[in-house]
Formats: sequence, structure tokens, C-alpha cells
Amino acid sequence: MRKNIQDFNLPPIQLQQNEAEGLNINFDGKKYLRWLYKAAVVLVILNTIAIYCKHFTDHPNAWGIIPQFELDMERNIPTYFSSFILLLSSVLLFAVAELKRKQQDKHVWHWRLLSGIFLYMSMDESAGVHEMLIYPLRENFQLTGIFYFSWVIVGGLLVLGLGLYYLPFLFSLSARMRNGLMLAGVVYVSGALGVELFGGYYSDAYGENNFTYGLITTVEESLELAGVLMLMTVLYKHLVQQLASMRFILRPAVSVVDLPFSNTRLKVVKPIEELN
Repeated sequence: MRKNIQDFNLPPIQLQQNEAEGLNINFDGKKYLRWLYKAAVVLVILNTIAIYCKHFTDHPNAWGIIPQFELDMERNIPTYFSSFILLLSSVLLFAVAELKRKQQDKHVWHWRLLSGIFLYMSMDESAGVHEMLIYPLRENFQLTGIFYFSWVIVGGLLVLGLGLYYLPFLFSLSARMRNGLMLAGVVYVSGALGVELFGGYYSDAYGENNFTYGLITTVEESLELAGVLMLMTVLYKHLVQQLASMRFILRPAVSVVDLPFSNTRLKVVKPIEELN
């Protein structure tokens, strides 16, 4: 037995009227991406002002205000911003995965895994889980120099493994999509691992309580922010291209019966049963 739901026939004018009564919300993702880029630039500028005041003025803390804008500090405004855009990246990756699932694409799980990875990165950005590896590895293996921040060893191995695993997946994508993802990944990893290696060497040799180290961490965090925002841009453009537009339509139901005891307008449907 199969059941179909069929509306009563309505004149085209009535249908157009009901369509016009709806609330159309056009989601302009490019506008919000531009705001995120601007917010990132503002945070980098405020960070630069903060580290300058910290090392060259008589107000290194400014009643707790300066630490709130240092990119290298934990649990402050830049940290939560980084966590937020990583979470948004996870959501966009999941949206792409669902789109690929409906298209019966064979790489659905690659997109889902990426979504899960970015979800973890978002939580780690706020909690600083990866930094818990630094002291055990450093003390047990006497690591110095570029491996002074010893978590980069584990991070580097994970990036290498994921890179090899995703290599066939990347070459299955269009050239534009592949180049965009790779560029975003290179920018992010160059900051998260590349500059971190140099930062570890400098920290081991000269310490962290100086303006130069502050500039190093500024470059590192700026590259990370840029990489994530570039990834979001690539994913959003891909979704728009696939879906033609991102549009949410809210409209009232088609009015057929007005209830005298309520202002609610109901859409009446009649079931049609067909016996196989």
C-alpha cells in the first residue's frame, strides 16, 4: 500500500499570493565571511599593540586588558574566535559531506572525517589539549631546539599520515577545489607547525618574555587564522556552486479552512491510497 498526499487544487493566483506572503531570508555568506576576515585583522592589530605595550610601556598588563588580546595566550578573545571559526569550518565540511551523500559520492567519509577533525581542533583550541604533550615528551626525551615545543612531533606525524591518506581524495577533486584546499592547508600548517618549530628554537635559546618572541607568535597565529578563513571561503563557494543559492524560505501554510475559534490557518490535505 502506498500513500500520497495531494493538495486541493488552487488557482495560480492564490498560489502566487501565498508565495508572496512568505518570509524570504536570503543568506549572504560572503558578507559574513568578510566580517570574519575583518575581525581577524582587528585581532592581529590589537595583539600587536598588546605585545608592544607589554614590553615597552609601564603598563604590561593594563589591568588585565592586554592579555585578553594576545594571540598566544589561552582562554581569551582571540582563542575563542579561533575556536569559533574552526567550529564553523566543521559545520561547512559536514554540509559538504551531506551534499556528497545525496550525490552518492564515494568520498563522503573523507568529508565527514575532516568535519570531525575540525570539530576536535575547535575544542582543542579552547582547552589546549595538545600542549599537555609538551612537558612529558620534552622531559623524557630531552628535546631542545626546534623540538622544544615537543607536541610538534606528534602533530607533524599526524599531518603526514593524513596527507598521505587524503592524497587520492585530493586528486579526485576539481583543480579549483583541490588547489583551494591545498593552499588553505599549507598556510595553516606553515603557521601551526612551521613557525612553531622556529618559535620553539627561539624560546629555548632566548626565552619567551621578549618582543621578538611575541612577533613570532603573531606570525604563527595569523597564518592559522588565515588558513582557516581561506578554507571556509573555498567550502562556501563550493556549496553555493552546488546548490545554486543558499536560501531559506518560510511561508504560512496554504489557507483552505478558517477555524472560527482560532486565528490559525490550516492547510487541508486529502490522502489518496493506491492498492498495488
